[in-house]
Amino acid sequence: ESQQLTFFSTVLSMRGPLTPQPLHSPECILQFNGELYDAVGELERYRSDLLGDDAVCKNDTAVLSQLFDRFGVIETLQSIRGEYAFVYYDILSRCIWWARDCIGRRSLLVNRSRKDCIALSSLPAPNPALRADWREVPAGEVYKLDLRIMDIEVIPWSYEMCGSLKYPYVPIYIDISLTQHSYDSLVTEFSSTLLAAVRRRVLAVHHSRSKADTYAILFSGGIDCTLLAYLTAISLRDHNAHIDLLNVAFENPRIGGGYDTPDRILGRQSWQELRSLPGLQSSQCDFRFVEINVPYTQVLECKSRVQDLMFPKDSVMDFSIALAFFFAARGIGTMFTSPVADPVEEYTTLSRVLISGLGADELFAGYTRHGTSFARGGYEALANELALDFGRLHERNLGRDDRVGAHWGKEFRYPYLDEEFVDFALRCPLDSKLRVRDSAKEGKWLLRQFARVIGLYQVAEEKKRAIQFGARSAKMEAGKGKIRGTDKI
Repeated sequence: ESQQLTFFSTVLSMRGPLTPQPLHSPECILQFNGELYDAVGELERYRSDLLGDDAVCKNDTAVLSQLFDRFGVIETLQSIRGEYAFVYYDILSRCIWWARDCIGRRSLLVNRSRKDCIALSSLPAPNPALRADWREVPAGEVYKLDLRIMDIEVIPWSYEMCGSLKYPYVPIYIDISLTQHSYDSLVTEFSSTLLAAVRRRVLAVHHSRSKADTYAILFSGGIDCTLLAYLTAISLRDHNAHIDLLNVAFENPRIGGGYDTPDRILGRQSWQELRSLPGLQSSQCDFRFVEINVPYTQVLECKSRVQDLMFPKDSVMDFSIALAFFFAARGIGTMFTSPVADPVEEYTTLSRVLISGLGADELFAGYTRHGTSFARGGYEALANELALDFGRLHERNLGRDDRVGAHWGKEFRYPYLDEEFVDFALRCPLDSKLRVRDSAKEGKWLLRQFARVIGLYQVAEEKKRAIQFGARSAKMEAGKGKIRGTDKI
């Protein structure tokens, strides 16, 4: 019986040199979306040789192909670190492999509506009539289709070595016993581990030639993104670079008030606090505040496109979040170099990489429901809620956000979801995440302590506010009655 395989790719190259895809050799065909930052053991030594000055392979796609060929798919996935999705055809064994990284930071969809056909894609079909059967490929699983017998094997990631793949981080710890000395050392370890995660993501950005490189942060002014902005500036201290703080605000006819949304007000405040930090005064890079104002008419114009991109997510809440990221990733707004300088109108950020604070709430108890769980069942209940939230990031957030950003040729990168940092965060005692302070429960305690240490005192006191409410992208239509976030669009 004849079989037909079709591979089609478009490439957004974040690191030179550009490697056309699909990457085709006599042994394999590879499609790859993502970034590899490092590996462990023998694979890292081999990867370093491939990326060396005299090596032929200087792009992640070419390197991954070589690693798969030499070490096999499973051993390679066990050793590499990064955010990715891939489809790999081993021509000699006639097996097709596909997967997202174990956290799920890149989009991959599958359509198995027909018994004799399987389709894989980073994006769903734009036609609503054709996209109904597309589903997210779950993270935490690797798929292998043997074309000789048409059988699909699922290889799971596990916290134990009983399977073929072991997560590069531990399950969440429930221990809560810490001395003041160990708290101090924990803050130090937090800062060094997160700084390493930020450096991996910002120093690997491939820039076009210009007088100064440009980097961008998705910036609400909250503690998660403000700490990332600070650490990005530390990473680029000796670079002639601009850091664009992208702050989105929506015209909301139901609420009114123009563009002075909660996130806009907080964003300006946090920007000024960053600018005043003594530890950044000698830095060669500068912060630029970019106000992205979205009229309601633009929301209506782009509504169907955003719905296409976020599919198979289809709730009111998903739309309001995707909408905010859609316009943030476009990166067009009014840019301020200082609070008193004349703004640059119709500015477009040059950065194709956007640093995101996603993951901090799920790892460090940033949501209201975490305090509720703690009140009901103590730290054990909190641990269960955190494990649930972290385990469903791939299904709830990451695929949707990747597709929305890719529409503009942009890539989100997640320092809080770096494998090494995740391992550190999951090992942290629970009372370094949520603590009772003046009879009130304070989430993300460790982040707040670090903010106080570096002088971000106002940021350290800010409470969590979801982006759809901070930017006012939620519940825009007047006269619609009560709408829940879980309602279908």
